[in-house]
Amino acid sequence: MKGIKNNIKEDEFKKILKPLLGKQEIELHRKLIKRLCDELGISILDYATALTLLNHPSLLVNNQTIESPNIDIEPPIVNKQKVVRYRLDVGRKHTVSVESIQSVLIEVSGVDKNRIGKLEIRNYYSLVDLPEGMPADIFQLLSEVEINQRKLNIKRVKYQPRSYRRNTRK
Repeated sequence: MKGIKNNIKEDEFKKILKPLLGKQEIELHRKLIKRLCDELGISILDYATALTLLNHPSLLVNNQTIESPNIDIEPPIVNKQKVVRYRLDVGRKHTVSVESIQSVLIEVSGVDKNRIGKLEIRNYYSLVDLPEGMPADIFQLLSEVEINQRKLNIKRVKYQPRSYRRNTRK
């Protein structure tokens, strides 16, 4: 019975991994992991093992349960991340696409594609939700980057409650 449970958990893990290996941005992650391994002086296998232990502590391998280590770090919860809305000076009239904006954000800022929130392309500008707490130097770089010969000129958008946005004339 224990062997069946092992196979089920391993099969579930394989089902999670297979689609990830086919994604376009996997090469960017390979370079990041290689750089981190070089900086930490560890092998890629040790890095992968640590990530697996962090994200799947109860995964069964070779009929043995891996106990969850006493780690103070909690894995990030993508759904509950705080985001900040930004305005980009490129829009539909400048022939940009969601993919082109996302690729620039990923390349320049290094933010994970899954952490880029809602992205709306309007006629003359675009709105994007990015994780809170990104370094200021990243935004300096993003403001100078161009898409189709048009600078992004990224600016933070202040939140306004709906009652202030509506026309309140009577």
